[in-house]
Amino acid sequence: MIVSTAIIPIFDYVGYKFGAILENWYEIDSTFTIIGIFLVIGVGGLTVYSKIHKYINMPGDTTKVNNKSNNDSIINYPQIEVTLDQVRIAVREYSEKLPKGVFRTILVQDDNSIDFEKLTPYLGGIPYKNFYMSKETYDLFEENEKLIPIEMDMVQKAVDQYVKDHKEYPMLSFDPLHRVNYYLLLQEHYLKKAPKTQFYITDLDGLITHITPQNKNSSQL
Repeated sequence: MIVSTAIIPIFDYVGYKFGAILENWYEIDSTFTIIGIFLVIGVGGLTVYSKIHKYINMPGDTTKVNNKSNNDSIINYPQIEVTLDQVRIAVREYSEKLPKGVFRTILVQDDNSIDFEKLTPYLGGIPYKNFYMSKETYDLFEENEKLIPIEMDMVQKAVDQYVKDHKEYPMLSFDPLHRVNYYLLLQEHYLKKAPKTQFYITDLDGLITHITPQNKNSSQL
């Protein structure tokens, strides 16, 4: 666009010279010079205008198409009633089709709620109510438990780092329930504050759960 604007003075000069040549041939006044200048200015102006118009309209047109596409994908799906098990199945089916190296955490929004627009092909609609997921354990929760996945992610990260540093789980060896020992995590600054939810360390590679387990032998890790 800058290059085209810079060429206009050159066009003016060409038009001037061309008009002057015609005047010498026909031995008349400066009529051809003036016509030549205005003609070339008009052509140059149209060229610049076409480039500016194309430059301005391209992003806007793309946005309109994208917005229309996005709106259509939302309008086409009704709001529906779903259960936690139905959401779990939809998440599993969605995850199985993800490319290698892409994890189901892309479904989880900043507040740990699930982005159901990605799951509509599997559910057949968008649920009336929100469901939530832990980014660390992939556990699912309903609206009345929405604070649990937030605390779960925080505690799971603290447990993982503690195990990495100490080669053992942050729990009391004689505790049959394998409760996460918040005192240890707070004392060594793996946690900034104790969560309201009590979590337990499971046998699955140190993953935690909020569900109280049955009594078990503390040697089973």
